[in-house]
Amino acid sequence: MSNRKNVLAVCGSLRAESLNLRFLRAMELLAPASVNYQIYPDLADLPLFNPDRDGCDDRAVRAWRAALARADLVLLASPEYALGVSGVMKNALDWIVGSGELTDKPIAFPNVSVRAVAAQQQLTTTLGLMGGNVLEACSPYASLDLPLVLPEASAQQLLDHAEISPRLQALWQQLLLA
Repeated sequence: MSNRKNVLAVCGSLRAESLNLRFLRAMELLAPASVNYQIYPDLADLPLFNPDRDGCDDRAVRAWRAALARADLVLLASPEYALGVSGVMKNALDWIVGSGELTDKPIAFPNVSVRAVAAQQQLTTTLGLMGGNVLEACSPYASLDLPLVLPEASAQQLLDHAEISPRLQALWQQLLLA
């Protein structure tokens, strides 16, 4: 029997080098040996949500739901677009409203952008409505004084940064307690 925690990391941006993806990659590099950490690779494959198709047998929807079902904890990192949740994140969440994969699931969603304010609150409301166990202690807000990422910094550079690396390590400690 394995005591390893399955952490599914989900990036709400499709940009190849988004701040959110670099944050998730840095967290992957720091992941303790007791964690199976996976960055979900296929949000772009999800079709646009249509309630009439919710019961269909779509491969991408099945894979998304199965990945969430296997996770012991979900780590979301999503940008804010036009004062709201990114379309890709909203679409992914719409596909699981009725299927229940987030019910009682621990969810952390750090806000890594110092400019984002509205999306974090929207995600809190949406995830709570979906029955997710929102982990406030694992969902810090970045600020100019306490950033979680730096523009243009690679995942490795974030780990090498004297101020950011300890914040990411502390977040892992919080996640392991969840």
